[in-house]
Amino acid sequence: MPKLTSKQRKYIRKKSKVPELGPDETDDELNIIPFLDVVVNIIMFLLMSMAAVAYFSQVEASLPSLGRGSGGAPPEPSLNLNVTVAQNGIIVAGSGGKLAPGCTETASGRVMTVPKIGSDYNWEALTACVAQVKREFPDETKVTISGDPLVTYQDIISAMDAVRNKDSDVLFPDVLLSAGVR
Repeated sequence: MPKLTSKQRKYIRKKSKVPELGPDETDDELNIIPFLDVVVNIIMFLLMSMAAVAYFSQVEASLPSLGRGSGGAPPEPSLNLNVTVAQNGIIVAGSGGKLAPGCTETASGRVMTVPKIGSDYNWEALTACVAQVKREFPDETKVTISGDPLVTYQDIISAMDAVRNKDSDVLFPDVLLSAGVR
């Protein structure tokens, strides 16, 4: 075995020495202080950036001033015509309520304005009913159509066609689609 110099022995002792653990390393707990430092810094950064964004994105708005006796006529109530295609018929409703069968008066409760004939929808009766509504509200052009999730897409398209035109007369050309009714 070769002889080692004192410098080599010192190097081997240094490398083979088992390091003693410090008091913070002997615990079985996780040191979360560095993590908390990072989280606090991120929160501070986010709060400061949100304050800057809120400062620059303020909306300038001026409210109308109150005046005495503007003398204008009150605005006309809008129709808000809704046509709902359900499994057992079609419901036509507006701001005043649901239309009863025949489309001459309103009704409450579970009313089908245009009930099904057998297993088919009566699109001609829907067109006649909407034409009657158009006579009452000649300036209105919007209608919202919604459908039961169990109704086929073709029935929704047929309802759209039924409320747009009656022969050559334009009824409600601006058709909006709404979510289901369930």
